[in-house]
Amino acid sequence: MRNSELYFQEKISHLSFSKESLLIVDKNILSLLPVDFLKSFPFTYAVDAGETLKELSQFSNHMNNIMEIWNTSISREHSIVALGGGSVGDFAGFVASVFKRGVKLIHCPSTWLAAIDSAHGGKTALNVQGFKNQIGTFYAAEKVFIFKELLLQQPAERAVEGLGELVKMSLLEHPSFLFELVEEPNKTSEEILWQHLEKAIQAKYKIVQQDPYETKGLRKILNFGHTLGHVLEGHFKTPHGESVLQGLFFALEWSHQRGDLSSSTYERILAVFKELKLTSWLTSKTYQAIPQKTAVEFLSKDKKINSDASMDFIFIRDLGDVFVQKASVGEILSEALRQGWCQP
Repeated sequence: MRNSELYFQEKISHLSFSKESLLIVDKNILSLLPVDFLKSFPFTYAVDAGETLKELSQFSNHMNNIMEIWNTSISREHSIVALGGGSVGDFAGFVASVFKRGVKLIHCPSTWLAAIDSAHGGKTALNVQGFKNQIGTFYAAEKVFIFKELLLQQPAERAVEGLGELVKMSLLEHPSFLFELVEEPNKTSEEILWQHLEKAIQAKYKIVQQDPYETKGLRKILNFGHTLGHVLEGHFKTPHGESVLQGLFFALEWSHQRGDLSSSTYERILAVFKELKLTSWLTSKTYQAIPQKTAVEFLSKDKKINSDASMDFIFIRDLGDVFVQKASVGEILSEALRQGWCQP
């Protein structure tokens, strides 16, 4: 799988696509886009972003709508341009991968999390009966355009979620990078994100290229924080970035409790969380304890579940040193009980 061509631009500007390109765009950001930019697309399909967009039960309706709009002689040389956050990218990517057995795909992520993570790596996905990413394809975008102007218009919480992803990638690949995030304490979250965005993306590409189709197990480390994160996201309908950030803290705490992560390193990581104001943001969120039956249902439906009902959980030993180890659903539940995520 090739890496996408990356373009970082200050302003939202006209892009050079085929004249028959289809823009799939989040309705919520239409007002943020220049009129001339929108007019450059002869075909536009505006969608309601969110996990409901990815529901398989709605896919045939979407395809019928798209084919009514995109009613020209489409060939595999034409492009679908995805402009939105992760759910829009997942949906549009899946459409591009199967329509005409594959048309060109271009990502224009509108959220910090999508700009760092989901626009890269070539994964697309649909949900089935409310369970995330049960159906999907590997289909890399040809190009990814990242517009600073658009990202800066996102709500503050989207920047916090992006910081969580920066921390995750630094823990996976760049031990020194973790501390670079807090070297200039007066910088805003958005300034930190824009400064380190390309480094985080390249770190993800480095991992993906070692295991592009998830056949070697090496790419699993990118799921750091996702196990509990998907349970929270599915049960509470919280944003993906918020859920995974909570899941990341869950994995750090469990690694420390098991003795994998030393107290000194654990405290150093927590100090970065605090400096980035992630700790106060995490503790400001209130959740009710999840019924164990509900947690088991989401864990058992997770696409990462193994045939023996275990999951490949990502633990951490040190900065830049994470490892995959099987954990039974029961073990994950026990730790969730200990940390207060599940009802006793």
